[in-house]
Amino acid sequence: MHTHPFAGALPADDQLAALRSMPGRPSAETLFDAAAGTVAVGRHPQGEEAVLELYSPEGATPATITGRPGSGIGTLLGTLWDAEEAAALVEPWVVDLGGAHTPHCLPKRCADTVERAVELLTEARELVFARAHDGLRQPFYAGYRPTDGQPLVTLTLIGLAGLIKQDQRIGRELEVIARWARRGGLSLRSVARPGTSVPGPLGRTLAGGSRIQLLAGTGSSGQDQVLPGMGLLTLPFGEPVVFRAWPPMPGA
Repeated sequence: MHTHPFAGALPADDQLAALRSMPGRPSAETLFDAAAGTVAVGRHPQGEEAVLELYSPEGATPATITGRPGSGIGTLLGTLWDAEEAAALVEPWVVDLGGAHTPHCLPKRCADTVERAVELLTEARELVFARAHDGLRQPFYAGYRPTDGQPLVTLTLIGLAGLIKQDQRIGRELEVIARWARRGGLSLRSVARPGTSVPGPLGRTLAGGSRIQLLAGTGSSGQDQVLPGMGLLTLPFGEPVVFRAWPPMPGA
């Protein structure tokens, strides 16, 4: 018999009930915390907000989001992009070939073709390389903090493993970006199905970041207790914690 991915982590019945009846998403303008470098993506069973780290004094924080169709990935990404679009210090960029998750191209910087992806990634590589080397010339390192002139860039890569196979130029650009992203103020964000792995420097960069595993649609035992948007959130150097992403906005 298959063990559910929540094994040993499923909350008590009253906590599950709280996740089932949790309120809808707050206003996008309230989700980003510039001082903490986080964005609220949902709630934990105890009621406190679940937050994804975007940056720390050490630099931009990468993230990996995994889930199957119907697990709530689209709603989670919409929350992230809405919050980032509303924050003056964060600028979301997206590569989503075919536009499956960006039908209306919500982020202003969105690439849905291979050629546009290469252009966007080349721009991202030039940006982090210039920022990192400018920082290396400074007399001391006081810790990373985005500014109006140099906002944090979040680069969301939909279907990363397949994206790399589309064009050799994409892989080459991402290898350089991975080396300089943290110091260059760029948060790499991979979105993929469970079990997808990325080799090389890019994979190692992502492995050192945050992780969100959305668990609906796994077909495992205990599935009736898992709602779309429920999953495990792991911050850097932390342990997996149960949470539920904000339910869709009314009318969405």
